Amino acid sequence: MPTTSSAIFWAAAASGLALYLMIGTPARAQMSLPGAVAPTPEGTVTGPSGAPKPKKKRVTSGEMGESSGHAVMPKAPSEDTVVGKTLKLDGNGSAIEFSRDGADLQVAKLSLAGDRLTRSGEACRVEVAGMPLKLTTRDSGSGLRRYQISFPACAFTLDVLDGAILVTNDGKACELKEADCRADPSGLWGMQESEFDPKKAEEMLGARAKVEKTVRSDFRVLYDRNKKEKLIRDFVVEKQASFSSWREEVCRSYFKESEFGYCALRLTEARAIALGAQLAAGVKLPEGYAEAAAAEEAAAKTKGKR
Repeated sequence: MPTTSSAIFWAAAASGLALYLMIGTPARAQMSLPGAVAPTPEGTVTGPSGAPKPKKKRVTSGEMGESSGHAVMPKAPSEDTVVGKTLKLDGNGSAIEFSRDGADLQVAKLSLAGDRLTRSGEACRVEVAGMPLKLTTRDSGSGLRRYQISFPACAFTLDVLDGAILVTNDGKACELKEADCRADPSGLWGMQESEFDPKKAEEMLGARAKVEKTVRSDFRVLYDRNKKEKLIRDFVVEKQASFSSWREEVCRSYFKESEFGYCALRLTEARAIALGAQLAAGVKLPEGYAEAAAAEEAAAKTKGKR
């Protein structure tokens, strides 16, 4: 729901992704599955400059906020940053490997770690058969390259980050009944625990600080650009204010996160790209947002009259 208090702006400016992570260890099974096809890179769009200021109009769900002025969207990471690597959920859980079939990205290997369906608390791991799995491109709306994996038993969506992927599965764990295993693929899949070099911890934390500075700066520009449109302004503030807690929830189980901040770095980079995309092309409100905001405002007015 939209937030009307402008004070949240300052809290949001200092903020910096809400997924539940599950991992497990051995007990193996095989499953076969299908796939789908072909990625296309997203381009950079810049808003017009010097154009006459349009008359203020009522904004509804799905419409775009103002995108005038020069804006450059940070470059989305290439799929090449994940090809040929083994990426692990939280650094030590489920694993995935990507390869290419010509220009197409595909899954070369996938194993899902979780808990047994019939024996609560007992770990299991499913080695998915039928490789390679093809991927279908999806519109991310965040400037990142997004793919859908066609796995009937556990279909999920992934965004390509720098040497990592962010997986979403609507907050649901997958029940792989043939393998007697329940696994949740949601979260950051990236560097393995064996790849962390203590000598690079300070460098990684420093990189995160720089990206967070970019996020704060871009947020302020985006806020100023849309501050006269209440719905869009409130939406922008809400997203920024909730970012830090979302990032904390996603990253709290990542291997040695307190020492390296690797997961937080990747998610903050993704946030910077999302803000850049909004600066370049405008802010699109989610479906139903405007209607929900109107209903909330009407309810507040009714309550105030009592």
